Amino acid sequence: MKKAIILITGLLLLALNGEPAAAQELKTDGSFLGKSISAKDKQQALTSDLITLYGAKDSSQLTYQIPAGSSDATQSLVIDYEASNLLISPSSLTIAIDHEPVKSIKLDGDAKRKAVKLNLSKSQSAQGYHNVSLNFYGVLKEGVCVRQDTSGNWIKIYPDSRLLLSETSKSKGADLSHFPYPFAQSGNTGEETDIIIPDKPSSAEIEAAVKTEGFLKTADSKLKVSYVKESDAAKIDNPSIVIGADNHWRGSIKELFKQGNIEAEENKLLLAERVLTAKDKRQPVLFVTAKSDETLADKISVITDKAYTGQLSGDTLMIDRLQPAAEKASNQLTLEDFGAGDVTVGSNKTSSEHFFYPALAVVDKDGKAKLSLKLKTSEAIQTKADDSGSEKAELNVMINGQPNAVRLLDLGNKDKDGFYHVSLPVDPKLLQSSRYIDLQFVTSGFKDNNPCIDHDENKWVYIDKSSTLSYPVSDTAQKADFEHWPLPFAGNQKEKTVIAIPDSVSMQKLEELSLLTDSFGNSAQQSFTVKTASEMKEADAKGRNVLFIGGLQQFPLLKAKASELIVPSDRNGTYNVSEFQMLNETTKQIAFTQKSPWNADYSIAVFAPLSGNGTSVTKELISFLESRSEAATVINETSSHQLFSNHQQIKSDSSSQSADASRSVSNVNVMYIVLFAALIIIAAVLIWYTARRKKRKTDSEKNED
Repeated sequence: MKKAIILITGLLLLALNGEPAAAQELKTDGSFLGKSISAKDKQQALTSDLITLYGAKDSSQLTYQIPAGSSDATQSLVIDYEASNLLISPSSLTIAIDHEPVKSIKLDGDAKRKAVKLNLSKSQSAQGYHNVSLNFYGVLKEGVCVRQDTSGNWIKIYPDSRLLLSETSKSKGADLSHFPYPFAQSGNTGEETDIIIPDKPSSAEIEAAVKTEGFLKTADSKLKVSYVKESDAAKIDNPSIVIGADNHWRGSIKELFKQGNIEAEENKLLLAERVLTAKDKRQPVLFVTAKSDETLADKISVITDKAYTGQLSGDTLMIDRLQPAAEKASNQLTLEDFGAGDVTVGSNKTSSEHFFYPALAVVDKDGKAKLSLKLKTSEAIQTKADDSGSEKAELNVMINGQPNAVRLLDLGNKDKDGFYHVSLPVDPKLLQSSRYIDLQFVTSGFKDNNPCIDHDENKWVYIDKSSTLSYPVSDTAQKADFEHWPLPFAGNQKEKTVIAIPDSVSMQKLEELSLLTDSFGNSAQQSFTVKTASEMKEADAKGRNVLFIGGLQQFPLLKAKASELIVPSDRNGTYNVSEFQMLNETTKQIAFTQKSPWNADYSIAVFAPLSGNGTSVTKELISFLESRSEAATVINETSSHQLFSNHQQIKSDSSSQSADASRSVSNVNVMYIVLFAALIIIAAVLIWYTARRKKRKTDSEKNED
């Protein structure tokens, strides 16, 4: 008996400490799966930038991710490089994976562009993140006290460097702990993911789908997400996320739920990650379901908020209680928000990798932004300022390619924990100059001009992950104007914007909704709720900013206020933009914003076709909104995708009002002058009359005497 207990205990320990369990598979009819996740040779870029390393010593860090479905086959890395033709032995490039040296390449002056392919071991092919270190050592001339750190000592690593995933990969370990993988993987190009929803999705399901897409794109901005209705999901060709309440499924997806025994409990959100299999075909699918729309809406943040996604694990989770994540400071980002963690750069690694964060939608471009760094440096950096044998050491913080220098010899005093604190001013406009904020740390001046000084001396700068980028938030939140788009509709977590959509939701309308919410920026992805036209009541429009996507006739609530809208319309709901110096004949879409007719303290914006129920939002329109910073309340898009606004009209009206005000002030001033002159004349007449009367009285008294 005792031996049996020991044997059982040993087996349990082996199960706990051994290899990860295989993914939970869901076998299906072969006709249900289209392409397989392993049907094509997958490639993952290691870097999107050209990397240049400079001798005598330099290094760079890259990462790759092995997705679910690629764990048990031989994977490989390709490093594409070109080195200076001045290099001589023992120049080398050493490649290490997960801190283990894998290969050293001899660099002997052959200037041809080359590629080296490395087969990965089992541990290096395990699912998840892996680190790749590229360590360059360059020698130009033999001898003692020879300068090696010249401009001719370099090696370039090209963006064609990549991870190759084998076609014969066996799916293993599909696990929520790696979410959003394999549905989104940073570094990938051309990846596709489908979000499957019921044929007649509720507003809660639409909101959940759009917010999920927004979160996936924070991991991979190039990800292509397609919305698919259940009746159109005859074959699953891509990694897919199925989102919907239990009782809304009617066809093939309902059968999958039944076959996989996937069923949510009352008031709980179910997450179930499965690998659909059919013969040699495999596709990962995440089922997200609940008994009711209310539960789905309340708990969807578990896969759309980083505060929760990092805590997911296993292949099946039933989410019960979900406390709303604590609202973080709305005007600052830490290095952790950039996915950076603590960063160390120095003489052996002169630059960090690039860190990205989606551009901020709520930055006040006229305010002041700053980067507050918490640093430690090696003692070797603290060279005397008058030492002519050394360059002046600097840390350059690159924000969207613009350098911001920190002189490392003038850091001031340390705090009690040994950290220096440095504050750098940042141009707020820089934070919105591209779709993503690109942050990188680069050192200079760490190499001595005296070639007899040992170059192996390690000089470094450590940047703590709590370092913050602070930015001003626009205070124009209640202004009905496209000048500061997406304000006032984005960023207010307490009073979420209501987005109203037509009752009959097409895939086209879902894509338009996605375009619109994507322009809110990552920091505001959760600051909206979706309602259909029939759900939209007057109470929902009071005390909220509201966005309407669709024709006037599709929204009874908005149509009832047609006479109060700044863009007039006829009985058929056709808008008339002629009074804004726009041609009705060539206009296809319009967008306008104004004070809310239900509450003047809030704003509404309407995105609609000029007439009917066609396209309301286009990529060109959103791009126009994001790129312009001029006052406008009405925008039209023509059939040739040209966009115009009433900016000049507003400017002219403002000028006219200013001129009228000036004339009014001028008229008032003239009136005051005339009145003052009249008073002086009256006073003079009174004085003259009084003096004359007094003189007459005096003369009369003299005559009597």
